[in-house]
Amino acid sequence: MSAAADLPPCSVLLLAGGRGRRMGGVDKGLVEFAGRPLISVMSERVQPLTDDLIISCNRNAESYALWADRLVSDESDDFPGPLAGIRAGLAAMRHDWLLVLPCDAPQIDEDLLSAMRHQAMSEPQRPLLLRRGAQWEPMFCMIPRSLQGELERVWQAGERSPLRFLLGADAQVLGCAQDDPRLANLNTLEALTAAAPPGAMPGAPNEGSSARGSAAAGMTLAKSVPQVSSETSAVLTHLDAQGRANMVDVTDKAATSREASAEALVRMQPQTLKLIVTGDHPKGDVFAVARVAGIMAAKKTHELIPLCHPLLLTGIRVELEPQGTDAVRIVARCKLAGQTGVEMEALTAASVAALTLYDMCKAVDRGMTIERVRLLEKSGGKSGDYRAEEPA
Repeated sequence: MSAAADLPPCSVLLLAGGRGRRMGGVDKGLVEFAGRPLISVMSERVQPLTDDLIISCNRNAESYALWADRLVSDESDDFPGPLAGIRAGLAAMRHDWLLVLPCDAPQIDEDLLSAMRHQAMSEPQRPLLLRRGAQWEPMFCMIPRSLQGELERVWQAGERSPLRFLLGADAQVLGCAQDDPRLANLNTLEALTAAAPPGAMPGAPNEGSSARGSAAAGMTLAKSVPQVSSETSAVLTHLDAQGRANMVDVTDKAATSREASAEALVRMQPQTLKLIVTGDHPKGDVFAVARVAGIMAAKKTHELIPLCHPLLLTGIRVELEPQGTDAVRIVARCKLAGQTGVEMEALTAASVAALTLYDMCKAVDRGMTIERVRLLEKSGGKSGDYRAEEPA
């Protein structure tokens, strides 16, 4: 950072909007490297350089939001290539220079980034790209804001090659050795595995290593990298890039049909359950009160759980039934047509119904327990469907 202290700020664009064909179609930026998503490593590498970190992505926006100040995506959904991401980044940038990097180059270091910025700013009207030996590396480049109009012109004329655009704009060239490991695109699972040093734990981060510095001294790689799935690729979307609480922005998400159900089990003495079922409980119809409490709680979930969105639920059902001779099973179902899921509403409904049942019965059985509060199933949204396994 000290070597670049005299440089003006730049915007940074991390390209993560491709199809991931060499990765079998998975979202490459979310594949693990050193036990963390590639995009996490790249984001940490460039954060000291910018207050305007942009990620170009066309899938899993909620996951990528954790690592960026802003997200951009291609205008079309047919994956037109990296120049589309660069075009969107240039339109969104806040500073005079845009530093462009691929999401699958986690071995790039501060020295090379500083050299790129110093050379680029020596000729502020010309872009810069790297060349490794005789091989051009157009995904490692710097582009001045002044070229946004030229890029738009060639894009409308049908240009889709970043290299042709950069060379046509009289780009400066920063040369690197043919075998420079900092420019290695780890864009296949085999390449990621081969980059791992002996003894690295598969998929686990090494807390003793720094994510900054040179590839040789500051990087611990994962020995094997699992493919991304809907369950393993999740990141904490309720935290921003600085680790602060953040309500996810769903403005650009399409409204779709979404449903979820959750359960809770209240265990009690057999005589307590008998009082409830026979209607002899001194407080009246326990199930009816607990059912209404669950419905009311679902509608107020956003007031109870800080980062939940206020939702216009279109359906809520809370069902209570005896389970054996000493328990009541509660199942809550919520649905809507909206931009975010209803899992928390279903879980809140089941939980509050269980608490209300306890409150109604505590005078006769203070030893009741609330167990197995869990999501049963959900449908709708980009993450797809989920169904819980039956408890052992």
